[in-house]
Amino acid sequence: MKEIKILAVDDIEANRVSLQYLIQEYLDNVELILASSGEEALKITYKEKIDIIILDVQMPGLDGFDTAKYLKSNPRTQNIPIIFLTAAFKREEFQQKGFQIGAIDYLTKPIEDHQLINKLNLYIEVIIKNKQLQAVNDNLYKALQKEIELKEQIQKQQLELIEQSKMAALGEMIGNIAHQWRQPLSLISTCASGIKLNFELGIAKDKEVKASMENIMNTTKELSETIDNFRDLSYKEKLAKFNLSKIINKAIKAREHLIKDNNIEIITNLDNSIELTNLPNSLVQALINLIHNSKDALEKIDSKRYIFIDSYINKENLIEITITDNAGGIKTNYLNKVFEPYFTTKHQAHGIGLGLNITYKVINDSMSGKIKIKNSKFTYQETEYEGACVTITLPFKI
Repeated sequence: MKEIKILAVDDIEANRVSLQYLIQEYLDNVELILASSGEEALKITYKEKIDIIILDVQMPGLDGFDTAKYLKSNPRTQNIPIIFLTAAFKREEFQQKGFQIGAIDYLTKPIEDHQLINKLNLYIEVIIKNKQLQAVNDNLYKALQKEIELKEQIQKQQLELIEQSKMAALGEMIGNIAHQWRQPLSLISTCASGIKLNFELGIAKDKEVKASMENIMNTTKELSETIDNFRDLSYKEKLAKFNLSKIINKAIKAREHLIKDNNIEIITNLDNSIELTNLPNSLVQALINLIHNSKDALEKIDSKRYIFIDSYINKENLIEITITDNAGGIKTNYLNKVFEPYFTTKHQAHGIGLGLNITYKVINDSMSGKIKIKNSKFTYQETEYEGACVTITLPFKI
């Protein structure tokens, strides 16, 4: 295969034949392509990778100068060296114009054979050396890319081993929590059921006792489910394709009783068309944890209580879910700690600070997403509020 492709453009057949003879006679390793017009030359440069263009200036239709302008305006052809050819009687005028357009050389007709061949030899030598240098650079780049990929693969394997170790430790910890919590939860459930029965028999007269015991039973069930869900996280969930809005509504439904009991209004703005392939059950648990966290924060305020949940596709073509409340926000010095294990601002009776940490691990490690939290000021129904805003970012497929 010949290394260099030269395109010779001239509307006069005799000139093309002359160029063809010179190049084939005196230059080795060169493939010559002939064109009879500027229009034909442009078409050829779109199909072929041309190294040098010998271009006649005076041609009918698209002349040499206009052809060169088109070539220089196209990123694909703008760096191809152009040698102009023209009649001697307009040499200075055309030569100046040609160099302004970007030609590397300018020859007059009739062509002086040795001058043309010597110049072409010089340019060909430079082009071949540039190609060799580019090939070396390409090989270095490929070798570097392979090295980077190998390092990334090793790092990924190391991270997987670390993650497996972490998840094993997490599973053991959650198993211990489940073992320690199930007995007191069972006692609470038994007591609540007994008091409720006494009330129904007319022994208990305070209506608030019934409502309180129902809440205790709901809380007992909720805590028990949470323990089971946490323990399940130490096992691999199967990937599945699902509709995001259905999963969000499922999470809301799971905490519907808490939302109503605490006079919280959930306002959703969901893109119902979003479907993704990920871990649906893990996402439900993560959303439940976040809704529950907002519920706990909203219990502290006496004004209207809101949780806003939005879903959409961002500018990077990733899925975003935002959960925002109007509970006043999080102290600045706590913002960077809320996802740490065992960090909590609640009383010990309300948990040991694992919910948000588990949520963080599920989103980042299991679902290939990201989660971040910030304080946000916003206006709803002409009233300004402030609260925490959690953003979950997920790919369409993992």
